[in-house]
Amino acid sequence: MCGIAGIWNLNGESLELNTLKRFTDSISHRGPDGSGYDLFCNNTLGLGHRRLSILDLSEAGKQPMYNSEKDLVISFNGEVYNFIEIKKELELSGEKFVTETDTEVVLRAYKKWGKDCLNKFNGMFAIAIWDVKNEELFLARDRFGVKPLYYLFLPGNKLAFASETIAFKNLDGYSREINSKILNIALSTPDVIEGSDKTIFQNVYQLLPGHFLTVKQKEEPKLKRWWNTEDNFVKVPESYNDQIEEFTKLFENSCKLRMRSDVNIASALSGGLDSSAVYCTLHKLKNSGSNIERLPQNWQKAFVATFPGTTVDEKKYAEQVVKYVNGNAVYITPDYKNLVNDVITATKLFDGIIQTPITSISDVYKSMKQNGITVSLDGHGVDEMMYGYNTYVFEAFYDCIKKKQFDKAKEYAKIVCGLSPDYKYDDLLKTIKQFDKSALEKGISFVKNKFSGSNDASISSSDSTSWTNAIDKNTYDEIVSGFGNPSQLSSPEQKMYNDFHYRSLPINLRDFDRASMQHGIEIRMPFMDYRLVQYVFSLPLESKLGGGFTKRILRDAMKNAMPEEIRTRTLKIGIGAPMKEWFNNELKTYILDTVHSNRFTNSSYWNGKEIKSSVDKAYTENSLNKNFCNKTWAFLNADIILNG
Repeated sequence: MCGIAGIWNLNGESLELNTLKRFTDSISHRGPDGSGYDLFCNNTLGLGHRRLSILDLSEAGKQPMYNSEKDLVISFNGEVYNFIEIKKELELSGEKFVTETDTEVVLRAYKKWGKDCLNKFNGMFAIAIWDVKNEELFLARDRFGVKPLYYLFLPGNKLAFASETIAFKNLDGYSREINSKILNIALSTPDVIEGSDKTIFQNVYQLLPGHFLTVKQKEEPKLKRWWNTEDNFVKVPESYNDQIEEFTKLFENSCKLRMRSDVNIASALSGGLDSSAVYCTLHKLKNSGSNIERLPQNWQKAFVATFPGTTVDEKKYAEQVVKYVNGNAVYITPDYKNLVNDVITATKLFDGIIQTPITSISDVYKSMKQNGITVSLDGHGVDEMMYGYNTYVFEAFYDCIKKKQFDKAKEYAKIVCGLSPDYKYDDLLKTIKQFDKSALEKGISFVKNKFSGSNDASISSSDSTSWTNAIDKNTYDEIVSGFGNPSQLSSPEQKMYNDFHYRSLPINLRDFDRASMQHGIEIRMPFMDYRLVQYVFSLPLESKLGGGFTKRILRDAMKNAMPEEIRTRTLKIGIGAPMKEWFNNELKTYILDTVHSNRFTNSSYWNGKEIKSSVDKAYTENSLNKNFCNKTWAFLNADIILNG
């Protein structure tokens, strides 16, 4: 886990080493343990690396790393969890290794199998490999985009790439400017941009998940997709019990692979089903005597964010989980004394648009670093595979109504109401029982209104239309046209597939990567194992949504492995900032000062006067709610970046 960067003057112009260093060191927070910079191709190409030492802590793991023949060199960010198995396979064919890193395994795998080596890797990664003989630069990103990689082609035929967009702020010859069309879309429909190759900065692109880019002098760069989940669905057992058994094997093996580390690991625990499943499974594996290679001595701790007196505090649930496995926990109570400064600093470093201050989640990883932890095993990815958000359950409910499958619709109605204390099952049930066109419209309207304050990652574009300029339809259509909806999936399954690959999950992956790497912490996500992802998307809907629950197969797989109250818990909270409380207290003066400033009200990027009026009204009428706060924060976030 590190930060990578590179510059290639394809026009033959010599590259100064200090230029490469300055560019690379702008993301030093990603790799506080060391650095490396090398020039190649007659000093026209530079590869930089900031190291977060996790496997083989010796100098042998330093990057950029050469192979023994000196014809390949790599700068690598991420982890290939099955590196031990790949290494053994390569050794059988005569390959020799001089380090205990996964980086060397990646390099030797590329030497043997070329670009096809990507299909061997089970992990998260952004890779840059320079092929000395062929004078070709190879950039690749993991299947689901867990690890970031951005690139820019400068006038004069120059290429630069880095792990974060903030690096381009420190790139010689590039004056960073906002792409107003993309910023407008990001502010209006925040669940769209992150699944595309676009960023809010002019000419800065994101290498798409499951893609690689090859660059050679005097040739057009070649972008190719190497992974598509839709093409990798698998045959699943017909029996549900057999499905559970296979799921359990995959999940436990995924956890086991992700426990490999030469530094201390821990878990970010919320008290919800997903993170609790990961934490409890780690203890189950160790207690069962499972052989875990490269397991560090310190792996038992959980880190829990608490928000006393707020609606997002889940401490009591996390305590049950820790007690169940006889584990250790660090409970983190945020210190709000310098909240405004902390929020501004973290937002500048985040360098993107988010609807809640990143400090709400980064404090967990800050505490980990202070306690000597470097790796965190977290529960991300489940919601977007197994109906974790109420909008997904609603899609299933709506689909059943359209098909007149009213018994199934009643089941889904009850499930969706259980996800929030404010939903009224009786109202939905009445709609179904009195089914006719008018009742249907009334029922659907009721549910949609309820969803306006949901846990879904997005807000509808109509919510913020008056706050922004009109969206450029051609740009928007270009972005969403690249999103996939496999025809073999039902409508509710397509919605979830789309969110997993293009909308909700890419936002979460970006947010947690930035939140953790601001403090030099690597997050590993067992549920994001590609074998588990392709298996879950191949399962029938009723294996994921049924029996009165979302995430059905996960809950059944965790029987007798976690507290029953947590296993059957339906209320969905999720880690996040207590926005309403912050807006009413610690951030209030800052928010009002900002929206009343001439800079904000006269911005060409949004309707500052309209936002100011709405914010003033919300404070006067004491009508602040989570959705309004999230919507407002996106613009405050943008203001910080634009004026940072």
